[in-house]
Amino acid sequence: MANLIVDIGNTAVKLAVADNSGVVEKLADGSASFEAGRAFLAKHSGLPRAIISSVRGEDDAVAAQVRSLLPNAVTLTPHTPLPIRNLYASPETLGNDRLAAAVGASVRFPRCNVLAVDAGTAITYELVSARGEYLGGNISVGIALRFRSLHAFTARLPLCGIADDYPMLGSSTREAITAGVLNGVVYEVEVNIDQFALKYSNLQVVFTGGDADFLAKRVKRTIFVDYDLVLIGLNRILEHYAEAN
Repeated sequence: MANLIVDIGNTAVKLAVADNSGVVEKLADGSASFEAGRAFLAKHSGLPRAIISSVRGEDDAVAAQVRSLLPNAVTLTPHTPLPIRNLYASPETLGNDRLAAAVGASVRFPRCNVLAVDAGTAITYELVSARGEYLGGNISVGIALRFRSLHAFTARLPLCGIADDYPMLGSSTREAITAGVLNGVVYEVEVNIDQFALKYSNLQVVFTGGDADFLAKRVKRTIFVDYDLVLIGLNRILEHYAEAN
C-alpha cells in the first residue's frame, strides 16, 4: 500500500509517495508560497495514510498549512509508537529527522549494527543496534555552516565552499580555508566511524543528506548512500503505527 510522507525540514518540505519497495515519487519545496507542495498533496490526497514530520515549531506557517491539508495524517511526536526501541535519554528533545534516519537505517540493514550519517546543515550520527535499539547519536557542524561561520565571525576571511579538488595544504587564504574545512570534516567523519566500528561489530554505514556524495567519495570505508533514508524511515514508522492500531 502506498503512503503519503511529509518531511518538514529547516529549509524545505520534502513530500513523497512511498510503499514497501521504497520511494516511488517525491518533491522538495523550499518556497514560502508552498505552491508546488500544495499541488503535490492535492494530487495524492486520495492515499489512505499519511504522516507528517516537522522540525519546525507549532507556529510555523508552512507546517500549519500542511496539517490543515492533511487533517487525518499521523503527526510524528515523541509518543508515536516506533518499530525500533528508543533508548535516547531525552526522547522529547530528539529531532524527528534524526529519529527517522535511525529507523530508515534499520530498514536498510535489518538485524545489523548500523550507523546513519546525515550530512546536511548539521552532520548527525545515529546508531542502531542489531537488536533494533536506537542507542543515540552525535551532532556536529555541517560543511556549509563551517564555511559561513569562518566568514561571519572573522573580519577578513572570505566565504568559501565545497570544491571537488582541494589541496592538503593551502597556499592561499582561500585554499587554506577550503582545505582546512573539508579535510577536517572528512577526518572527523572517518574517526567517528572507526570508533563506533571498534565497539560494534560488522558495522554498516549509510550516508544521507546534501553532502553525502562528497563525504562518501572521500571516507576510506565501504559506505552506502541513500538520499531517501529519512523518508523511508517515516514510511516505516507510519506502517508500524497502522499495524499497532
